[in-house]
Amino acid sequence: MSFSFHDEFLIPLEAGQAVDRGWTTATAGKAVAVTWHWTATWDLAACRMLLGGAHAFRKGEASAHYGVGRTFAEGVDRYVTLENRSWHAGKHQTLRWDGKALESDARKGTRTAIGVETVHIGYARDGVDAGDDWIEVASPQGVAMRVAPWSEEQIAMMIAVGKEIVARWPEIGIRDHHGHHDLCPGYKVDVSSAFPFARVLRGIYDDPSIPDVWDPLRTVRQRQRALLALGYDLGPGGADGTWGVPSDATLRRFQHEHALVVDGFWTSFVHWKVHELLEAKGLDLREVTASSRLRR
Repeated sequence: MSFSFHDEFLIPLEAGQAVDRGWTTATAGKAVAVTWHWTATWDLAACRMLLGGAHAFRKGEASAHYGVGRTFAEGVDRYVTLENRSWHAGKHQTLRWDGKALESDARKGTRTAIGVETVHIGYARDGVDAGDDWIEVASPQGVAMRVAPWSEEQIAMMIAVGKEIVARWPEIGIRDHHGHHDLCPGYKVDVSSAFPFARVLRGIYDDPSIPDVWDPLRTVRQRQRALLALGYDLGPGGADGTWGVPSDATLRRFQHEHALVVDGFWTSFVHWKVHELLEAKGLDLREVTASSRLRR
């Protein structure tokens, strides 16, 4: 593995730039989480133009700590040092890094988390056609999408970035990583549950036992099967692959009963809770969500 970290695009710590000095007293002067994003661009050069250096296109509006290219040839940009805060999340944010309701601006992503932009075109849409290897996934509100995969070289670089982050801020644990969509469900869909969270986290923490709570719950039907296995009633349709009123009401009931924010969005915080509850019942998440026998 051979790639470079680029420091020549660091954003200067000065007025008018999307960077703030240090971490606040709200988190005891340290970073406590990592927010993963996608750029909706094809290459690192575009990300760099948007966010990097003193004269970025989005100067004073948005930034990130890192930009991770798709190939070793592109490498990784550093835009903001780990000692300072980048402006990478916060607009329309409703949840904190730990899944609790955001009740204060002091707990916004920009003031609590390291922001990592991964070069990634996002999901299929007008002007962006899905490839044969694109991943079927549901958004937090249950809308079907086809999401591009992350490249193998990119995954290796994301792991290296993660290792650098936790070397500086070792209290950041595996459950302190989330996507932009987890903080701003209903507003953002990046990085979605198609993001290779388990592979990246296993690499960052050198722990192959970290469970994959995302892949088995990517689609609406998989999420419905998990709820059925936990004893919830989805009505006569069962796991029909459509996220309608019964599924939404059931998810909200699930969130209420398990002390999650009741918002009807399927976030990483729901992924983790479903895994915990199935494990407590002696059930395997992947086996449950692959089963077609759970109808009611």
